[in-house]
Amino acid sequence: MGSLDCLFLHVPKLTNYYRPINDFIWINFLPMGLLGLADLLQRHTLSTQVVHMGVEWIENHHFSILEYIREKNPQILAIDLHWHHQSYDVMETVKKVKAEMPSLYVLLGGYTASFFHEEIMRNFDGVDGIIRGEAEVPMLELAHALRQGKEDLFSVPNLTWRRKGRILINPLSYIATEKELNDLSFTNFLLLKNHRTYIRYIGQPFYVKGVSKEKNFWMYSLKSPIHHLTVGRGCPVQCTWCGGGRFSLETITGRKKVTYREVEGVLQSIREAISYGYETFHICFDPYPQRPQYFLELFSRIREEKIRMECFFESFGLPTIDFIKSFKDTFPGPKSLIALSPDVGSDRMRKIHKGYAYSNQALMETLDQLNSHGVFCDLFFTLGMPFEKKADVRQMIGLQKMIRDRYPIVRGIRTFTIEMEPASPWHLDPEEYGVKTSLDHFMDFYHYHSGDKSAFSSLGYWIPDYFEGEVDAKGFEEALQKIKCRHFCFIHPQARKSSTPFWGRRLCGLSNLFWKARGLVTKKH
Repeated sequence: MGSLDCLFLHVPKLTNYYRPINDFIWINFLPMGLLGLADLLQRHTLSTQVVHMGVEWIENHHFSILEYIREKNPQILAIDLHWHHQSYDVMETVKKVKAEMPSLYVLLGGYTASFFHEEIMRNFDGVDGIIRGEAEVPMLELAHALRQGKEDLFSVPNLTWRRKGRILINPLSYIATEKELNDLSFTNFLLLKNHRTYIRYIGQPFYVKGVSKEKNFWMYSLKSPIHHLTVGRGCPVQCTWCGGGRFSLETITGRKKVTYREVEGVLQSIREAISYGYETFHICFDPYPQRPQYFLELFSRIREEKIRMECFFESFGLPTIDFIKSFKDTFPGPKSLIALSPDVGSDRMRKIHKGYAYSNQALMETLDQLNSHGVFCDLFFTLGMPFEKKADVRQMIGLQKMIRDRYPIVRGIRTFTIEMEPASPWHLDPEEYGVKTSLDHFMDFYHYHSGDKSAFSSLGYWIPDYFEGEVDAKGFEEALQKIKCRHFCFIHPQARKSSTPFWGRRLCGLSNLFWKARGLVTKKH
């Protein structure tokens, strides 16, 4: 294989620490559109490959991305900066690459890069361009233009770029149409270096460094290769903490409406993913939970084709009875479940923060339906929300206990803290929500993620009046973590299940002793 036209590079956050699992790699999933971009270029006579630096570390701790780039000699190095956690690692990679290969065209893309595009270009002269928002046509046009030696890139939509020392911003004019989405392939895994390792062992957003990939699979994953199925793009609602809701999407990508892929195209993605060894399909796209016609059709076609698969479906609201029945008929296996996110324990708080709000009574009625049809369920909650009172937290504790006692189909109840997300309502207008944050600009996120802060305990914001007395960001995180450990710890030896807080704390302590016995705990947290 000769020189590549474009090498796509995924750089996870490589340094993280959390007491129960010690050191780990975070943000391991590829952005859902990345393989689609690589395949699109490949089908237009542009040679491509995707490299995942986390996967390469798993296979070879001494892997050098610099040596690999020299070997492949690409014209474009395209790095996704989708999640803000990647900010430091991505930009440090850019610095190292550009210092060694100054003529290489370094391109960024993804939500975080899109939102902070001007600031990134001002502060990091190693970045030659940033494609904002959706990237299919812009990526194709840019690659062709650079291969032809063009210096004039005004015609490339969504591109922020440099020309003679100036930063230029082309219009945000490209949004993928339904036809363009249908023409994409998201399952050409042959373009991903060491794709078998990715498919088999990247089953969680984290990968624990202190044990082998085989032990990661058995100790920390759902023990089933999971494919994140691309069903469509867009969201019609806006949750207050989310950087990917309706108004945030419009700001970042220009997208104003929801677009689905054709059912037949999704079926083809499922078939191809199964051929590579995937067993479970994660669907995190449910824009209209009370109008499930699209999924009823998709599930019907899966049954017609007799496709055997497991499904992890995240319902954005509460699923209808028809959806529950169809889900059970289509995915009767023991690893399939519907995930619900009440997020908070009180109706009052849900109305403030959640796009599709519902009452606790409606939640219980849905759990009754899931129980009667034998559909497993996971529940996700959060803690430390603006306007949250002690009574709200107490109500959430009671609600979770009642659910554990009443519903055997609920396999997991998990309570996480939320982080400050770029472009979320909290981030854009913190004063409106009584929130304080030090993460206003890209450089704030860059410095914030330069250490081993964990997404499980570091928030990036604090609420001054949440606790009695003056409290700063560190004090807020520590106090919130104590509540989480005391009342909401869910750690379980089986990743598919969750413990009660008492047994979760016991397992957390045993896990920490395990890492100390291995001599791997070297820091105090």
